[in-house]
Amino acid sequence: MHKLDVKKKNSRWYFLSEVIKLGRLPFLGAGLILYATGAVLAGIGRGYLPLDQFIMGYAIVMPAHLSVSYSNDYYDFELDNPEAATAYTGGSGVLQRHPELRGFAWKFAVLLISVSLTLAVIYTLIYRNPAVLLLAVAGNLLGWFYSAPPARLSYRGFGEVATALTGFIFPAMGYSVIMGVIDTPLILFSIPIMLLQLVFIINVEIPDLQEDLLGGKMTFPVRMGVRASRRVMALSAAAATVALGLLEFSPHFDPRISFPLIALLSLTVTVPCIYYYIHNPDEVVGGSEVVMNSLIAFGILDLLYLISILVMQ
Repeated sequence: MHKLDVKKKNSRWYFLSEVIKLGRLPFLGAGLILYATGAVLAGIGRGYLPLDQFIMGYAIVMPAHLSVSYSNDYYDFELDNPEAATAYTGGSGVLQRHPELRGFAWKFAVLLISVSLTLAVIYTLIYRNPAVLLLAVAGNLLGWFYSAPPARLSYRGFGEVATALTGFIFPAMGYSVIMGVIDTPLILFSIPIMLLQLVFIINVEIPDLQEDLLGGKMTFPVRMGVRASRRVMALSAAAATVALGLLEFSPHFDPRISFPLIALLSLTVTVPCIYYYIHNPDEVVGGSEVVMNSLIAFGILDLLYLISILVMQ
């Protein structure tokens, strides 16, 4: 077992830096974008966005999302290979360097979940909004059992479904804290987001194929291969673009929202997915970072567009 250097072990700053690395904080950005998108969509429908509810809602979401990094690294300890990890795939590598921190990772994940659920209960009591509590419970359960036994969703071939569902849960949390309900506009808007979340999870699973195969993690690339995975990514991204365009014909949204424009923005994801399927269908690493950056770019552009509508009303 590795031992922390005596000086480092006694250094609070070193311990804090390792804890932060273990949390993989950049991933919180994606969750914040999805949450804020749902909240802004609700704000457009409601006519304004109360910042106190927005902030308290994210105070529920953030620890829940952060807990997933700690619990995943704990339960994927034997599987993760720091040498094969990238900025977007594999674990943080902290527990492989310092396995004595495994116990802390598990306890901290449980603490974060407890904080999230406690705040959800408080929010529900203050604003009389049970939808937020239900979503918080569902999101925390999904995040925990993604890797944790007995469900171990990512090991049993359900990781893609679980991650796709976050394309509903994150926006739904933002939407419900502002609007107070889960309604038709939210459900319709979540469909293309869930398709893009499917693109996201398969995209990060492809580079981990060898480690997942050796560890018995039955991801889609392990079961179906890289070529089929890229095909599903291309089809899902294209379907998301079409679905966004079709929302223009729905009477449930504010007429100022141009869904053809949002569909056009989503081509930032669809085009690279199709390109890498056609030109590098069997390449394990190639294109993964490009697709990931395209997903982030679309999320930011979509959010900024919706914010522009909200502030101009």
